[in-house]
Amino acid sequence: MHNLKMWLNHLKMKNWLQNEFKTDVPKDIISIIKDEADIVLDDIDSKRVALIIHRLSEMPWTTQEQIWKELDISQGWLNHLNKTIRNNKFFQQLIIKEGLGRKYWNTMIPYIKNRVNEKVVNHEYQFPLRLALFPGLSCMYFCGFCGRNQKARYKGNVTQEGNQRFKDIISSMPKYSTLSISGGLEPLTNPGLGEIISHAKSKGVRVPLITNAHMLTKKYLDKTPGIWDLDSLRVSLYGTDDESTFFITRHRKAYNLVKNNIIEFLKLRNEINPNLKLGLNYIIIPENIDTILPLLDYIVDINSQVDGKGIDFLTLREDFGSVTEIDSDVDTSNKKYHLEGLMSDEQREQLIGVFKEFNRRKDNECSDMHVDFGYAMVALGEGILGKPLARVRGDEMRKSGYPQMSVAIDSLGDVFLYREAGFLDRPGNSKFIAGRITKDKPLEKVIREFVDNKISVNRDETDCRFMDSYDHLMTLLVNQTESDMNIGITSPVNIKKDKVERQISNNWYKD
Repeated sequence: MHNLKMWLNHLKMKNWLQNEFKTDVPKDIISIIKDEADIVLDDIDSKRVALIIHRLSEMPWTTQEQIWKELDISQGWLNHLNKTIRNNKFFQQLIIKEGLGRKYWNTMIPYIKNRVNEKVVNHEYQFPLRLALFPGLSCMYFCGFCGRNQKARYKGNVTQEGNQRFKDIISSMPKYSTLSISGGLEPLTNPGLGEIISHAKSKGVRVPLITNAHMLTKKYLDKTPGIWDLDSLRVSLYGTDDESTFFITRHRKAYNLVKNNIIEFLKLRNEINPNLKLGLNYIIIPENIDTILPLLDYIVDINSQVDGKGIDFLTLREDFGSVTEIDSDVDTSNKKYHLEGLMSDEQREQLIGVFKEFNRRKDNECSDMHVDFGYAMVALGEGILGKPLARVRGDEMRKSGYPQMSVAIDSLGDVFLYREAGFLDRPGNSKFIAGRITKDKPLEKVIREFVDNKISVNRDETDCRFMDSYDHLMTLLVNQTESDMNIGITSPVNIKKDKVERQISNNWYKD
């Protein structure tokens, strides 16, 4: 009977948390808080506890100052309520796992566990928890939401030295750091990519790769056997037919070539390394909402042509808008369209209906495929409008970034504070280079000097174009940490430091 009551309380709280935040808390929610609390709470404080839980379950970056002012109570009393929440397992689960912000929490928790957010605020050195290698030399696509300088190419003579630099970085990684290979530019254009991947495997480092798969042919795979040492391969898909693919990529052969490459890769994968996960990433923009359901047809068709396992996962992401400098001289004549930018509330409501049908069909037609909805997509996938992607303005960015958390490194050895800044010769990106790796200055030294010297970057409101969704979230986390430290109120979220160094998760094929 007791377990049944706990289950019912949990279900009621979960349903409440997945509704829009309102200060008018229902009586049954107040009653549940009183029942589950480890100390005696009156109705007023039970309501306050409920509101704190709701705020942080939906927007994990909410500062204690914001909560303190919303509740209109003393700092001391807020600390008292926070302690009550912090010591209660039921309340902790509600905040971290049951609200619409749980995807954000999944990303934030490893950094909080390792106190990296605090180290950023205090300008303390730590080797980055997350490394992104950008080995690509060029790209054959001209996508509208890509921030690259579409005229820029790395010269071929950087490859040998650059690839050795990537291997040295991998060899120097502590066990807790995580690696990914993406871009920047298309990674498969680097002829030594397979060697980099195999080197990582020899060091016990798992490697996920992001590629457009344009070059992922049988011939390429025969020449690059190191690809089979990957942990996962995620294909950035830009359309579900010729026209939708061409609209984004401006490449007439892209659709058929990529689809055939995926099919042949899966056939070989099932023979050579069935443990290698292959998935698709699909960026949802206003212009392609009507292609989401045909995306399932695309996946089902591919799977039907493969014996054994097909596509393992699908990641669905919302774009921040077109970040390419459309009106600047960095664009070429290949760039002949303009994207609308962020989705409107009406379009996001439209997505709820689309995702409902998508989930129904997915369960029937490709039930083994894991679908990973992005931060703001989680709510829409569950039929709830929720909030748009978490964002900060350019002038809210950290003056010194957060290289203890994450950096991106290109073939020249330039260490970028933000991944969307890591495009060769992108106008305005140079100020976000923490330094350049050389024979005499390894990655550790570059970051240590940058952190120890408290190097500051002048930002303006438009510089948010250099951040992706992860960077926006990390900025919010560090800004929250700094605010809470300054005000002296301890967070109600109890995330304990790991007793052993643990590598953070870096895959898309499971929750």
